[in-house]
Amino acid sequence: MISDDAPAGIVSLELAVNKEKTANIIESWITEGVITNARNNILIDFLFIPFYMMLFYTLCGSISVRNQGRIATMGVLLAFFSLIAGFFDVLENLFMLGSTYSLFSQFTAMLTAFFAASKFILLALALLYVIFMGTPILIKKFRT
Repeated sequence: MISDDAPAGIVSLELAVNKEKTANIIESWITEGVITNARNNILIDFLFIPFYMMLFYTLCGSISVRNQGRIATMGVLLAFFSLIAGFFDVLENLFMLGSTYSLFSQFTAMLTAFFAASKFILLALALLYVIFMGTPILIKKFRT
């Protein structure tokens, strides 16, 4: 699904911030005959959402209970944000699926990009927390 209009594949559609970009991506996929593959990829993504959402929720929550103060509070927030990221991913996928059936507008393109960018930011923050706050816990566990 990588094309001139979608150099990053499905991510290009996720982050297409306007109606014109969305239309160009969808048209290129229809022309190349890969629109069904795009729809299938979006549907498959729904299966992964609960797993990554609960993974980050569990990791951030587990790290937070092993810490105190702001680090613990940050973990609780990021655990909650992981759930929000999953919800944003569901909304993003629904908008993208609609786009593959030419059901899009400037507003829905902007919402799709907003939900995608927000999801990526929230998950990146959770991943950074897991790496930087979880590593000392693992090191301590392996030393004892």
